Amino acid sequence: MAYEALYTRGRPKNFAQLIGQEHIATALTRAISNDRLSHAYLLVGTRGTGKTSTARLLSKAMNCERVIAARESGEPLQPKEIPCNKCASCLSYESSPDNVEFDAASNRSVEDVTRLLSTAYLAPLQSKVKTFIIDEVHMLSFEAVNSILKLIEEPPPNVAFFLATTEFNKVPMTIRSRCQTLNFRLIPRETIAPYLIRLAKRLEVELPEDAAAKIARLAEGSMRDAMTYLDQCYAMADKKISVEDVNNTLGLVSDSDLDEIISAVREKDRAKIATAITHAFRSGLTSVNIAESLITRLRDMEFEILDGRQTGEMRSLDILIDAMRKAVTEMQGSGIPDIILEMALMRLAAPITSTSNFAAPVSQTSSAPVPVVQNTSPDSVAENLDEGKKIFYDTLERFRDNDQFLYAAANNAIVVGWTGEVLTLGFKADFTKKLFEKHEQTLAQGLTETAGREVKIETIVNTKLPPPILDRLPEPDKSNLGKAMDIFNSSEAKKIEENE
Repeated sequence: MAYEALYTRGRPKNFAQLIGQEHIATALTRAISNDRLSHAYLLVGTRGTGKTSTARLLSKAMNCERVIAARESGEPLQPKEIPCNKCASCLSYESSPDNVEFDAASNRSVEDVTRLLSTAYLAPLQSKVKTFIIDEVHMLSFEAVNSILKLIEEPPPNVAFFLATTEFNKVPMTIRSRCQTLNFRLIPRETIAPYLIRLAKRLEVELPEDAAAKIARLAEGSMRDAMTYLDQCYAMADKKISVEDVNNTLGLVSDSDLDEIISAVREKDRAKIATAITHAFRSGLTSVNIAESLITRLRDMEFEILDGRQTGEMRSLDILIDAMRKAVTEMQGSGIPDIILEMALMRLAAPITSTSNFAAPVSQTSSAPVPVVQNTSPDSVAENLDEGKKIFYDTLERFRDNDQFLYAAANNAIVVGWTGEVLTLGFKADFTKKLFEKHEQTLAQGLTETAGREVKIETIVNTKLPPPILDRLPEPDKSNLGKAMDIFNSSEAKKIEENE
C-alpha cells in the first residue's frame, strides 16, 4: 500500500478533533443538534486551518444515521459523536454519488460549474441530503458565479452547499449574502505544538517540546503545514526528532546561531559578526530568510523580556529589528543580498569615537567651534560620521510628511560631526542656520528616538561647505554632479521633485 501523507491521516474524524477552531465546532454542534443547519455555508480562512475538513464533517453529519436518530428523539449530542463514523452513511461517504466535491481553481468556467451542478435538481440516490463542496470559490469566473446564484438562493429540497475560500474579499457580495459565513482563525503555536507531540507519540517517535515549538512557529498558524513539516522530519529521523533534526531537515538557522549573531552585534565585535554570519550562511538559506529569522528571533526575545523570562533592554532590540527590516527591503531584487546583510550587521557594530572628520575655516558668524580632528584612523572616523549621517537622514525622512517646515529647514544642513552623543550640523549661511534653530528641539527629540539614546545638536556656519544635496547622493551620482558644478562654476544645486 502506498504511503499516506500525515496531514491526510490526521484529518479530524469528528468536531471534537477540530483543533484550534473550537468556536466553529461548538456553533455547528448546536446547529446540528437543534436541526438549524443552513443550506449554504461560506468557510473563510487561510490555508491549512480546517475549512475543507469542516465542510466534509458537516456533509457527513447531515446524513449520519446516528445524528438523525438522536435529533428526532431529542437526545443531546457531544462534538465527539458528530458524525458517528460507524453507520452505513458515514462508512460509504467517500464513494457516495451524493457527495460532490470539486476545486473551483481548476473548474472555473460556466461550463464546468453547470456540468458539476447538473445533478443538483435530482433526488439523492443514497443519502438524505445531497452536498456540494466547492473549494477556492473566489476563483470562479463571473459567468460561473451567476450560474449558481439562483441555485444557492433557492436550492432544491435536500441540497446543501459548502463554499471554501482563502480570499474572502474576492468572493462576490451576491454569494456572501446568500451564505452563513464561518471564519477560521489562525491556530496558535501553543495549540499546534502539543498536538504535534501527541501525533508523534502515535507514530512511536519522540518529539521534544523545543522541536515541536520550532515546527509550530514555522507553520504560521496552519495545522496542515505543521503536519507536513512533521511528516518530513519523521521520514528523515530515527526514534527521536530533535530540534537539530528539524533545523537540518527543513533548512533552518538554529536559535543558537541567531543568538550568536545578536550577541556579536551587542558586543560591537565585527570579527565575531563575520564568523557568526558565515556560519549562518552554511544553513543554505538565502540572506532574506536569515534576516527574517533574525527578526523573528528578536521578536521572541522581546516577548521573553515582557514575560519576565529574560532580562534586557527593549530599545536595543527595536534598533536591531528596524535595521534588519530595512536590510530585507534592500535585498529584494538585489544582486548582492549577502553583502547587504553583512554590511547592515557591521554598521550596527560600528565603533563610537569622540571625533569628526570635518575641519574647515568658519565664518565670523559661527556660533560654535568647528570640531577638531582627533588622532584616530581614517576608517574609524568615516564609519563614525556615516553612523551620524544615517541617524540624521533616517530621522529627517520621518518628518517629510509630518512636519514639512522642519524638513525644509533641516534639508539645508550637512552632518559634519558625530561623537555618539552630539551631532554637529553645518550650514552655508547664517540665515539658514537661524531658520533651523526654530525646529532644533523637535529634531533633537526625533534623533534621540532613532538612536535609542539622548542626542544633542550643535550648529556651525561655514560658507565653504558643499551643497547639501552632494552630501546625500550615492556614487556615481555624487561625482557626476560635482563635475557638472565645476564645469558651470556653480556653488549651489537643487533636486527637482516630481511634483514641482
